[in-house]
Amino acid sequence: MDTLAELDAERRASGVAAGRGGVVREYDDRATECRIVYSHLSPDLADDVIREEMSLAEERAYTLEWKVYGHDRPVDLPQRLVAAGFEPDDPEQVLVMALTDANLAAFSTPADRELYRVPDEAGLADYAEIAREIGRKNPEQERERLAYILREAPETMSVYVAYVGGEPVAGGRIHYQAGSGSAELAGGRTKTAYRRRGLFKAIVGARLQEAHTRGRKLVFTDALPSSEPILVKHGFWPLTSTRPFVYDPCVLTREL
Repeated sequence: MDTLAELDAERRASGVAAGRGGVVREYDDRATECRIVYSHLSPDLADDVIREEMSLAEERAYTLEWKVYGHDRPVDLPQRLVAAGFEPDDPEQVLVMALTDANLAAFSTPADRELYRVPDEAGLADYAEIAREIGRKNPEQERERLAYILREAPETMSVYVAYVGGEPVAGGRIHYQAGSGSAELAGGRTKTAYRRRGLFKAIVGARLQEAHTRGRKLVFTDALPSSEPILVKHGFWPLTSTRPFVYDPCVLTREL
């Protein structure tokens, strides 16, 4: 299986297949948000499926995010989503790295770093504190979602937090699909005053080492322009692009 095909297999395995157009949906634990993580639409079917997904979001009153990747079909899917009423979010690059000894060495974690794997729900409060400080959206909602995963499926996710003088200053997650040879890095963040101190790199290194220990061969991540250069410098390489498109029927209802 080539790397792009493996990424698509990860996407399909991360949610529930919906049928038409190969759509795969992923819901949060409270079913207030839905994310389409995979689709493969023909040009003549695309607009109908988009309308169906929007109608379902309106009926069930959830926010719908459609993750579009650079190799998704049809090629004009982003334009179709915008025309239908979706709002584009920031574009990202999908990066990938093979977990070889050489690549792991480039992200080795210094022994003097105060860095821990979050053991339980209480530890997620520190991760949420970092999110609030840097202005992330809905940090409390994210904390609740991650707490649900730790309770119900702890083997599928690890969260790491780095501290300086006892203060939580950086963190990140890693996600695992059952039966997969890959893992996904997500949620990397560092408080503003503690950037450029190697904390981001240390958090990445801790997650890569765990993935290697668990027998994973590849790691994927969606990288913003702020994190892409350091990841590429240390062994990640660009695979494709991705961009979320969001439709929130609740916002429309409030406006009306």
